[in-house]
Amino acid sequence: MDGLIRDDDTTAEAMLDRLRDDDALDDSAREAILTAVVERFPRERLVDAVRPRLSDLSGDDAEAVLRIVEAFGDRELFDVLASQLAEQPQLPAERAWEALSLLHTAGLLEEEAHSELREWWDDLNEIIEGDSSLEALAAGLEDEADGPWIALQGLTAVEPEVRAEIIAGLADMPGGPGLVEFLRLLAFAHDPATRWAALDALEDRDPTELAVKNAWESIAHAHPDPAIAERARDRIGETAGTELAVVNPPIHIPIRSQVTAVDGEGRSTILLASLDGNRWTGAAFVCHVLEGIVDVVGQDGTGTIGLDEAFETLNDQSESDVVENAPELALRLLGGSLSLCGPHTSPALRYWIERTAGPWFRCARGGLFGDWDPSTLPFDEMRNRAIAVLSACPDWADTSEFTIDLAREIGLRETGAQPDPKRDAGAYRYLFEHRLASRIELYQRMLLWMAAFWRASGRDELGQSALGLAWQLSDPQHAVPSHPFFVEFTTMSLNAALQQP
Repeated sequence: MDGLIRDDDTTAEAMLDRLRDDDALDDSAREAILTAVVERFPRERLVDAVRPRLSDLSGDDAEAVLRIVEAFGDRELFDVLASQLAEQPQLPAERAWEALSLLHTAGLLEEEAHSELREWWDDLNEIIEGDSSLEALAAGLEDEADGPWIALQGLTAVEPEVRAEIIAGLADMPGGPGLVEFLRLLAFAHDPATRWAALDALEDRDPTELAVKNAWESIAHAHPDPAIAERARDRIGETAGTELAVVNPPIHIPIRSQVTAVDGEGRSTILLASLDGNRWTGAAFVCHVLEGIVDVVGQDGTGTIGLDEAFETLNDQSESDVVENAPELALRLLGGSLSLCGPHTSPALRYWIERTAGPWFRCARGGLFGDWDPSTLPFDEMRNRAIAVLSACPDWADTSEFTIDLAREIGLRETGAQPDPKRDAGAYRYLFEHRLASRIELYQRMLLWMAAFWRASGRDELGQSALGLAWQLSDPQHAVPSHPFFVEFTTMSLNAALQQP
């Protein structure tokens, strides 16, 4: 393990963070670090380290976390795993199966309280057993009104490679409009294997069929990838560079929107509700400023019955600062988030996008700041502007284990004194170099989000301050611990860390 264990590997959290964040680690290095974690820390400390990580099992530390749960978990920890796993329906199939197998072995899946997890476990095992479920899936696409949606949800829990096999298997089966709609939605998937499998399957169908023709027209008009849009034009007899015939998509009337402030980890929720004829659809899109749309849940109904209750249910961040009924803000931020989505994005996302934002909704950037010019803000104003922005976002404070340990060291050295950027300059630089420097892009994107958020809510001074700070952080000469944003952010974080139990 020479060279693998570093001087800053002083906590179980820090070592698990390395497994999550260090892409350069190979399998043997990961195994060595996990072994060192288990050997260095007692059971109670390991359990405390993995418990909060159960809320997100999508990272590269998840395998180690689950192995620690398997080795040292008790009933209480397995209950936490079960409750947190239920909130992560979009986990890759392999990871979900691994977590569910622990609960199955522990006997929790037999309990009525975990019936949904038991159904998930059964569904995954059916997929693993073979292709027998394909016939049922194909039949469901045609026989059930929401067949495509149900199939998309099921596909979310499946690894991309397996998805492509399932889609190819469906392409060989007879099917009608339900199957075509399923393939059309998957053509917008952010995972390349899923997207190309759906396009190939759609291409095998008769292009003169009305459902197939409509599917290609939708892809031609709305797909963000120009090459795929051109492929769609070719399928409907259009040549590259010519305009498609004007097609009138269904009209979606926005009736409600809400955008939350971004939290300290770069997450926000966009809620949208719209009417399509007499039918309403509402969805909550959980967005991350670097990763795009990381989760989505939705509901629908007829008329206005149940809309208020659904919107309240979808809003799980009621304590956050929000901007309501600003559809332009919601749609532009949603479009920007859509452009950041990657292969891990749920293939079910497009379903809710089209039913709330419209069938031809596309990725979009820009247009959020009007005529604001961040370069006009004097640098000597940045300290006061940073203080104002961070005062409005107190939950941005970094209270990681690393920061807490550093704050306690300052407290022991300077009894009763508050962190001071001059007296504690070494500590400020140390925190920047070992924690904050790797998160600069995250903070920049958070500031941009809040600039748009505050502009839409009429708080222009805060908005311009956030935009100016974000603009400066994009310049390497300002990505230093002495920049006013990092000085004030470090002070706020150290003070918050001192308040932690």
